[in-house]
Amino acid sequence: MEFHDFLALIKRKKQTILVIMLIGIVLTAIASLAQTMKYSTHSRLLVVQNSVGDDTYALSKSNEYLGNLFAEIIRSSSFYDQILNSNLNIDRSYFAGTYGQQIKKWQKTVETKTQSNTGIIDVTVYHPNVQEAKKIALAINNILISSNQNYQSGQSVRINIIDQPLSSAYPTKPNLPFNLLAATLISLFLALFYIYIFPEEKYDLHLINKRKKKVKKLNKKMAGLLEYETAKYGEISKEVVETEREAAETKTTEESDQLSGDIRNIIGR
Repeated sequence: MEFHDFLALIKRKKQTILVIMLIGIVLTAIASLAQTMKYSTHSRLLVVQNSVGDDTYALSKSNEYLGNLFAEIIRSSSFYDQILNSNLNIDRSYFAGTYGQQIKKWQKTVETKTQSNTGIIDVTVYHPNVQEAKKIALAINNILISSNQNYQSGQSVRINIIDQPLSSAYPTKPNLPFNLLAATLISLFLALFYIYIFPEEKYDLHLINKRKKKVKKLNKKMAGLLEYETAKYGEISKEVVETEREAAETKTTEESDQLSGDIRNIIGR
C-alpha cells in the first residue's frame, strides 16, 4: 500500500481509529484509578570516603560501588527489620501478611537508584499516607548514617544527606498523566495497524450505530417532504403519515427516493 493510499485510508477510517483509541484510554484510566493512590517522599544521600590517596578515579569508582551496595541493602529484609524497629513508630499494619509478602511490599514501597561515579543515592518512598512515607524516609536516612558500618568493612566511610525527605502534595503513583499519554500513543499505533490489516468496510468500528444514523437521517428527510407535500396538496391523514414513516425506518437510505414517490402518489389521490 502506497503512503498516499494509507493517508486516504486513515481519513476514511477516522471513526474506527477514534473507537480503538477511546477503548485503550478508558481501560487504562480504569486500571490506573483502581490502584491505591500513593504519595511519594524523595531524599538524596551521598557516600563519602576519607582517603589520603590521589587516585580520584579509583575513589569515584569505590564511591559508586558503595552507593550501589547501599541502594540494594535498603531493599533487603535485614534493613526492613531495622526500619520497623526504629523509634519512629512505623505503621506495621501496612506490611501485613507473611514475612515473604511483607518483604515484597517493602520492595514496592522503596525505590532506590544511584548516579554513576558520584556515590549519590536517590531514595523514594511510596505510601498511601504521606506522613508514613516521610517517617519511613527519615528512618532510612538515620539507619544509613548511624549503622552503615554494619554493611561494609571500611571505617572511613560516612553518609551525608544532600536533600532532606520532601513529600509530594498529590499522589504520584500510579502516574495517571503518563499512563494516559502512553495509552494514547499505543492505542493510536494499534488503530493504524488494525485499519492496515483490515481495510474492508465490514471491519469498521462505529461510536454510533450506522443503521440508526441512516434511519434518523431518513426520518428527517421524510418529515421535510411530508411538510412540503401537505402544504402543497392539503392535509393527509395521520395514519398514512405514520404508516409511511414506519415503513421508511425499515429501509436503507437508498430506498428513500422510492418511498418518497409512494407518498406523492398517496397525496395525489
